[in-house]
Formats: sequence, structure tokens, C-alpha cells
Amino acid sequence: MKKILFVSVITLMTLALGGCKSEKRIVTGKCHIMGTINPKFNGKKIFLVPMTRPATMETVDSMVVENGKFEFTTDTCDLRVIRIDYHYRTGVQDLLVVTEPGDIVVIIDSISSCKGTPQNDSLQAWKERTERFNMECSPFMIEGRNAEKAGDKATAESMKAKLDSMRRDYRRASNAMGESMKGTSLGDFLLKQFPKTYKKKMPDGSIKEVEFF
Repeated sequence: MKKILFVSVITLMTLALGGCKSEKRIVTGKCHIMGTINPKFNGKKIFLVPMTRPATMETVDSMVVENGKFEFTTDTCDLRVIRIDYHYRTGVQDLLVVTEPGDIVVIIDSISSCKGTPQNDSLQAWKERTERFNMECSPFMIEGRNAEKAGDKATAESMKAKLDSMRRDYRRASNAMGESMKGTSLGDFLLKQFPKTYKKKMPDGSIKEVEFF
């Protein structure tokens, strides 16, 4: 059985969104991230880390959690990851956000979330859709593995076919959202993660463009 693609990041929707464009773009207006986290992390550092750019002293921001709260402000629009100090990260889910202008409300927990701006609302919807996709696939994966162990090839092949179909639907919907948001940080991220085609090396050594779905 193939592994399920898990992205920590969507109810997939076709939205005509504005917001920031591609990576590292300086935009008019600042992004304000207002976060909450369990007060047990008071005094611990939480970080805002670039997803695609190198993590350096210049590109990583950090705050100390106080009263279960933290804030970040930036004027660079791109994809960032919010994460707690790695010493305390067990059981806490990293959160992908788009630092577009506006106020973003985030919750860091075992299941983290964000809302408040067009791209982040869509990102949260995609994250929830991805989590449902993984949950829906899990029973078929388990049944397929059990069938393989028992030598039941027919059931194993049936489960594989079902999973392949579910993966195609998920990829197709994710690609459609990326196309609808092409030119934004989230749209370009989705199109990179879920392209329509890939290059496959054929037995004769030639390279062929093959469709994913």
C-alpha cells in the first residue's frame, strides 16, 4: 500500500482570492499574527520560520509565550511555519500560515488552526480536508495490509484501487484550488505539491509526461 500524503498544510473550494503573490514579496500593510497556546508553555520560545527560504537569524522570528499568548508582525508575504521550541514540541502540531496583510488568529495545540485573512481561511479549509482525507483512507489501508498478510490478493487489490481513486480525487481538488489561486503564495504552493503531470522514465530511456489524474 502506498503511504497517504499528509500535508500540514483543504473542504476544497474554488475561490477568487487576492492577497500576496509569490514568495518574499514586500506588500503594503503588515501581517499581525495573534496566537494562543496552552499556558503550560509560558516562558518558552515559539518561532515563526520560513517554509521555503533558509532559516537564518534574519529570516526566523521568535517570541516568548506569556499568559498563553504570543504575537508576530511582518511585512513580508510568504509561507511560514509556527512552531514551539523543539524541546517541547511533542504533541504540539506545527502550523503553516501565509503572512499576508491583515490580522491572523492562530491556535497552537495538538491540532493547530488559523483564520482571519483570505489565504489563511482557505489554508485552514484545505488542512481540515487533508485531515479528513487521511482519516477516510486509514480503514482501507488497514484492511489492505491485513488482506496482504492473509494472502487475500483480491481484497488487497480492491483496497489499493479504492485508495488510488481517493488519492486522485484529493489531488485533483487540491490542484483545482491551486489553479483558482494561482499567483498567490498558497496557490503556488498547492500547484507545486499537486501538479497535473510528472515526468516518467520509460523502458527505452525516453522521458514521458504522465498525468497524475
